[in-house]
Amino acid sequence: MTSIIRVRQVLSIRADQVLAPIDLTFSRYELLVHLYFNDGQLPMAQLGKRLQVHQTSVTSLVDKLEAQGLLRRTPHPTDRRSTIAQITPEGRELTGEAITRLNSELFRALGLTSEEVRTLISVLTKMRRSWGDFEGSWGDFDKESIRESQGAAVE
Repeated sequence: MTSIIRVRQVLSIRADQVLAPIDLTFSRYELLVHLYFNDGQLPMAQLGKRLQVHQTSVTSLVDKLEAQGLLRRTPHPTDRRSTIAQITPEGRELTGEAITRLNSELFRALGLTSEEVRTLISVLTKMRRSWGDFEGSWGDFDKESIRESQGAAVE
């Protein structure tokens, strides 16, 4: 358990370092990626569930990304109580750049062979599935993760 948590900490620190030159943190990147792979928009409540963070944290992240011009809030079309976070064209472009940076500067330098990466992702995915961590289309992201870790570009 300690090794898994430590790897997460090291990856998070390194991801923040890779993303700093484009004025992103890993937390903001993660929110943008959820939008990027979900038709560019999600209700803010859904973002909290997917990111597994309190709604106050989602609001703070959205505030920062909105101030950067990377997303905007829009009213929900059918539920007046809900707000949609929608990625902007600038946000989509920066997310693509962030994915490229992380792939080239972090994920390709894990010290693992392609086969080891596939095995690692398979084991971690199996653990997450056993805990019910995948909902709806988000499980499809793992296919992208596998392709990314093998060096394929994400468009």
